[in-house]
Amino acid sequence: MTEHERPKGVLRVGDRVRFEDRVHTVVGLSGTTVRLVDEHNTASMVMFAHLMASDGFELLDATATTPGLPPFGLLDTVPEVALRKARFFEKHLIEVETGLPPEAPRGLFPGPNTTRNGGP
Repeated sequence: MTEHERPKGVLRVGDRVRFEDRVHTVVGLSGTTVRLVDEHNTASMVMFAHLMASDGFELLDATATTPGLPPFGLLDTVPEVALRKARFFEKHLIEVETGLPPEAPRGLFPGPNTTRNGGP
């Protein structure tokens, strides 16, 4: 899967992001916590939703060659019906957290009527 095929709101180990006006590399993912290391080798941990919603956040480079990590465990053991349901709801959760559906065009920002901006 390339960067352009990756659903919006998905980070992987090795991705480089801009957060709090610094460039960071994603070095770990655990549940909803993202472990970052900046260009000065300063480590930090941040909640995924906070990172994605922060002003100035930007995915700079996506490392397409690294294997994807499932966000909360091994999905290979989940029955297909439950997996389809989870993926259906995942799209809605991403939209609630970011203000945009995962398939939104790159560069689009939440409007004034989205949940993220205090709308309905």
